[in-house]
Amino acid sequence: MKVLSKILPSKLTGHSKKLLLVSAMILPLSAVVFAAQDDGLSRNVPVVIKGVVATSSDKQQLLEKLKAQYPNKTVRDEIEVRSNISIPTNWQQIATAIIDSDISNISQGRIDIHGTTISLHGKVNSLEQKQAIQNRIHTRLTDLYQLDNQLVVVEGEQRLLDDTLGNRIVEFETGSTTLTPMGLGILDDMAGVLQRIGDKPVIITGHTDNVGNPSFNLVLSNKRAEAVKQYLIGRNIDATRLSTTGKGEAAPIASNDNEEGRTSNRRIEFTLAE
Repeated sequence: MKVLSKILPSKLTGHSKKLLLVSAMILPLSAVVFAAQDDGLSRNVPVVIKGVVATSSDKQQLLEKLKAQYPNKTVRDEIEVRSNISIPTNWQQIATAIIDSDISNISQGRIDIHGTTISLHGKVNSLEQKQAIQNRIHTRLTDLYQLDNQLVVVEGEQRLLDDTLGNRIVEFETGSTTLTPMGLGILDDMAGVLQRIGDKPVIITGHTDNVGNPSFNLVLSNKRAEAVKQYLIGRNIDATRLSTTGKGEAAPIASNDNEEGRTSNRRIEFTLAE
């Protein structure tokens, strides 16, 4: 049995903006933590924590830490208590420490605990934030655990792209490559920003939810990325600056168990090429 999480799409904005944490515990041996920016434009989705813990006190501890991190958000408790599960040494303390660290500074983030290996993914505003998160978690780790910090520092033009997209989704008609009026409006904004950052190359990546055939979804994600590219070319963006790729349903940022999560997963991302 696999328990997944739910998350909104996100961006990096000013430090005064609050962040929404969404956490998922995948059975007893791993955990995933998602964080997404809340800029006031997105839907007021509650914080959701799912998974399995060994005792009621473990569950209550995680909930209290989560509520303390996000006092202005509703916390939805979907944690299951199973007294017969087996977890690594200090797993509960490590999971609690992660929630209690500086993860509110992570955008588009995910923290995976697979047995005794912890992997950090997502975007932060500075190298200092990246190191602060790493150091705070390190202080709580035992020799049993290993930390793999893959947080990306987002600055300059990439932050501008992220800020422009924000929590908005480039929408298409269902199952097609036809952009909706709202999607076109977002791309108009992106075209303006792409003109501002000069000749920097940009990768356009398409994503889908997991509804339907995976092969179809992969093809659809590629076609949608190409449709975005063609629209931007029509808005006077040099075609040689734009490349496309599609990941289908392979890289969700939200749970596919509900419509809100599936909507978040049907997205277009813009990334400055190296």
